Amino acid sequence: MSNQSRLISEMDVKPQPVCTHYISSTESFIKFSQTDIEESITNRFQQQVNKYPNSIAVKSKISTLTYDQLNKNANRLARAILAQRGESKEAIALLIEQGASFITGIFGVLKTGKIYVPIDPSIPIVRLTHILEDSQAVLVVTNNQNLAVACELTQNRCQILNIDDIDCSLSTDNLEFLISPDTPACIIYTSGSTGKPKGVLHNHRNVLHNCMNNTNALCISPSDRLTLLHSCGVMGAMRGICNALLNGASIYPLNVKEEGLTSLVNWLLEEEITIYHSVATLYRQFVGILTAQEQFPKLRVLILGGESVLRRDIDLYKKHFSANCVVFVSLGSTETGTVRQFLVNKDTQIEGSTVPIGYPVEDMEILLLDEAGKEVRCGEVGEIAIKSEYLALGYWQKPELTKAVFRVEPKKARDVVRQAATDLRIYYTGDLGRFQPDGCLVHMGRKDFQVKIRGFRIEVTEIEMALLSMDAIKEVAVIARDDIPGDKRLVAYIVLNQDSALSNSELRHHLLGKLPDYMVPSAFVFLDALPLTPNNKLDRLALRVPDASKQDTQATFVPPCNDLERRLTQIWEEVLGIQPIGVKDNFFDLGGHSLTAISLFAQIENKFAKKLPLATLLQSGTVEALAQTIQALSTDNQTTSESVATTQNKSTDPWSSLVKIQPNGSKPLLFCIHPLGGEILCYRDLTRYLGSEQPVYGIQPQGLNGKPPLTKVEDMASHYIKEIQTIQPNGPYYLVGYSFGGILVFEMAQQLYRLGQEVGILVMIDTCRPGYRQRLPFAKRIALHLDHLSQLGLAYVKQNAEGWSRWGKYMLKHKYKHYLTSARHLLNVVHRLAENDKHLKIIDANVQAQSEYSFQVYPGKLTLLRTDDKSREEVVGVEYDPQFGWGELIVGGLDIHYVPGSHNSLLYEPHVQVVAEKLKVCLDKAYTKFLGTEAMPKE
Repeated sequence: MSNQSRLISEMDVKPQPVCTHYISSTESFIKFSQTDIEESITNRFQQQVNKYPNSIAVKSKISTLTYDQLNKNANRLARAILAQRGESKEAIALLIEQGASFITGIFGVLKTGKIYVPIDPSIPIVRLTHILEDSQAVLVVTNNQNLAVACELTQNRCQILNIDDIDCSLSTDNLEFLISPDTPACIIYTSGSTGKPKGVLHNHRNVLHNCMNNTNALCISPSDRLTLLHSCGVMGAMRGICNALLNGASIYPLNVKEEGLTSLVNWLLEEEITIYHSVATLYRQFVGILTAQEQFPKLRVLILGGESVLRRDIDLYKKHFSANCVVFVSLGSTETGTVRQFLVNKDTQIEGSTVPIGYPVEDMEILLLDEAGKEVRCGEVGEIAIKSEYLALGYWQKPELTKAVFRVEPKKARDVVRQAATDLRIYYTGDLGRFQPDGCLVHMGRKDFQVKIRGFRIEVTEIEMALLSMDAIKEVAVIARDDIPGDKRLVAYIVLNQDSALSNSELRHHLLGKLPDYMVPSAFVFLDALPLTPNNKLDRLALRVPDASKQDTQATFVPPCNDLERRLTQIWEEVLGIQPIGVKDNFFDLGGHSLTAISLFAQIENKFAKKLPLATLLQSGTVEALAQTIQALSTDNQTTSESVATTQNKSTDPWSSLVKIQPNGSKPLLFCIHPLGGEILCYRDLTRYLGSEQPVYGIQPQGLNGKPPLTKVEDMASHYIKEIQTIQPNGPYYLVGYSFGGILVFEMAQQLYRLGQEVGILVMIDTCRPGYRQRLPFAKRIALHLDHLSQLGLAYVKQNAEGWSRWGKYMLKHKYKHYLTSARHLLNVVHRLAENDKHLKIIDANVQAQSEYSFQVYPGKLTLLRTDDKSREEVVGVEYDPQFGWGELIVGGLDIHYVPGSHNSLLYEPHVQVVAEKLKVCLDKAYTKFLGTEAMPKE
C-alpha cells in the first residue's frame, strides 16, 4: 500500500454512495460484475439484443433503430467488411457523422475483430489526412453524405466502403467469431504534443471495465435514455454509447452545433431523457437559457466531464432541476477512462470555486507524485498518476511516448477472476491534484500546457505549429486564459517577421483550414518579442490579458469619447470577453458571431430601449458606428415620420429593407435576399470570400421596422424590387437567395421578367421547392417510385401531387412551429422579449407566405447550389428530388452545383469558402455573358 493510500485509509475513507438515494427504479438495475468484463464488447452487446430485441437502441432526429435492427445492420456491415478485407487484424476508419450509422459502424467493425478508428467528418481535411495515415487504416467506412470527403481523403490510397450501398442480400445473422477481451478495439485520437494528433489504443476489456464503473455508479438500467452530444471522434462518444447499449438502455444522438441550444431543451423534454452527458461548457450554455418554466421530470443524472465544473454550475443545477436529479462529476482521460467520481445532490455544499473530482472508483488507484516521482504528503499538491491494469495499451505507433508516460509497476497483482498474475502500470497524467482530509481529490490544473476547452483536450503546441507554418510569423505562444470565470479561451501571442503584417481574420482563416474550430484562438495579440525567464525560456506567466489595442497590427485603439460610447463599450466587453475594446474595433474581427450578436442586441435593448435588427452590425460594426446609429434613432424619434422620410437616404436607414453589406467594388451589384428568419448576417462570410471587387447588398423584411410583416411572397418580391431599383433602376439584376430566400428571388425574377427587365443570374442556395421531398419508409420504395415515374411520367406526379403537397405543408408548419417555440424561449431568456417580438412575427409571416405561394413556370435559367446532406430532415425516410423540385418549372435550364456542409452550416466556416468559390464562377460567367469581358475587372 502506498504512503498516501495508507494515510487515507487511516482516515476511514469510504467511496461516495452512488445510486440508491436518487434512482427512481432500482429494480431494473443489474450490477455490472467483474466477470462481465472478461468478454468482448460485441458479446455484451449481443446479450442485450437477446434480452431487449424490440427496445429502442438508437434514436436520432432522422432515424430510430431497435436493438434487433441495429444488430442486423451491424452484422451486414461486418460481412461486407470481411468480404472486402478478410479476417486479418487491422484498423478500419469510420468517417461518418454522429448518429445511427456511426454506431452501426462501431459494432460492425468490432464484430469482425478489427480495430475501429472514429474520424469526425467536420474537422479539416489536413487533420483527417494525418489521422488516416497515422492509424494505417486500410479501409474507410463512410456513407453518402461523406463519400466525397472520403474520396478526397484517400486519393485511391485506401479502400472505401459506403455503408449506404451495402448489398442487401448479405446475411444479418450473428457472426461466430470468438473475440478475446485482450483484442484491440479502438484507436481514439487526441491532440498531440508534437503538433500532431496521437492515437490511444484500447482493448475490449478496458472499455468494458470503464463501462462497469459508470454503470454501477449511475445505476444505468434498460429504462434509461442517454444523450450523445459529443463529437464522434472522441472517447466521450464511445463511453456514452457503451453506457447505453451494453446495458439495454437507449442512446439519443443530437448535433447541438447544428440544432441549437433551444432545440436541445425541447428535445430533452420531448424524448424524456433520463441521463444528460456533456462537457461543462455546453451544460453552462444550455442551463443559461432556461427559465423557471421548464420541468425535466424524467432527468435523473447530469454527467459533466471533460473540464472543471464550477460552483456556480451547481447553483444552476439546484435552481433548475428536481430533487430526483443529481450531478455526476468525474476525472478521466482517453488513456484511462473514469478514475474518480463525485456525486452532487441538492444538499451538497461546494466550498471552493470548483467542484472536487472526487472519490475512488474500482481498480483505479490515484498517486500524487513530486518532480522526483515520490509521493507527496496528504494535503500537498502533486502530479496525478493512475495505477491500474485497465489503462490504455499505449499510443499507436509511438513506443517512446508510450514508454515515457505508461510505466510498469514492478510488483504483480493476482487477478482472482482470470486466476493469473497481471502487470499493474502507472500512467502519468500531467494533471496536478491535492487530497482533502477525507480522501476527496481536488484538481489543481495542468502540469504542462495541455488544456481543455469545451471538453476537448488540446495540446497548444499543435496550434503553435499551425501558426508557425505562416511565413509572416516569427514566434508564437498559445495559452488558455480564464480571465472570466467559467469562460476559458485560447489566446495566441504572435511576433511577426520584420516588414510583415497579418490581420485577425487572416489568422483565423488560416487556422480553420488546418484545425477544428475549437482549437482556433479567440484572440490574437501581436508583440515585439515574447517574454523570457532569466534562463531564456518562454515565460508564459508574463503573457498578459489580451489588449484590444494590440490585437491587430492594422487597428489602432481609440477609447470612447462620450457616455453613450462608454456604455456600449462596457456591453461589448462583457459579451465578447475582451477588455479593453476600442470604439473603432470591429465586432466580427473581435470574434463576434450571430449568437453573441443576439446577446449584444439584447443588452442594448434592455439598457437603451432600442430594438435594432442584427443586420445593423453589417453597417455599424464598431462601437462608434453603433453609437451614431442609436443617437440617430433617438433624434428621429423627436421628428415626424414625414421629415424622416424626406431626410434619410433609404440605403442607410437602419430600418430599410436594403442593407449595405459590401457596397464597394467594380463588379455588378449582387442582391442577397433574407432566409426565413429575416436576418441577413448569414451572408457576411460569403461576402468576404466573394472578394473586395464584388459589391453586395442584403434585403431584410419590412417587419423589422415595426410595421406588420408582409404575408405574401408576391408582395415581398414587389417591395424588394422597388427597394433595389432605388440604387439600380434597370437590369440585368443578379439575385441570390438562401433557403426561403430562394423562393423570394424566384418570384422576383418572375416579376422582373414581366416588367421587361433582364435577370443576369438567379441563384438559390439550398432551396427546395415545398412538396418535393418524398417519404420512403423502405429502400424498395425508391425503385418503385422510379419505375412508376418511368411508366406514367407526369401523370404519376400529378396523381401524387396533392398528397405530397399536404404532407409538405404539414411538415413545414410542424418544423417552424418547433422553431418558433425554440426562438421564443431563447429570446425571452436572453432579453425578456414580449410575445409580439418582431422576429417571431416575421418567421410566422414567411411560413404563411410560403405555404400559400403558387409556383409558376419560369422562362429563364436557375443556378442551384445545394448540399448533399441526407440527414437534414427530422422525419425518418425523407429524401429529396435531386433537382429539389425545380426541374419542371425552369425552361431556360437548371445548373446544379453541390456544396459541402448541411443546410444550417453551409454559409459558415469552413464550408462557406467553397460555396463562395462556386458562386464566383457562376457570377463571372453571368457577367461575361451580359456585360462582355471588357466590363470585368482586370486581375
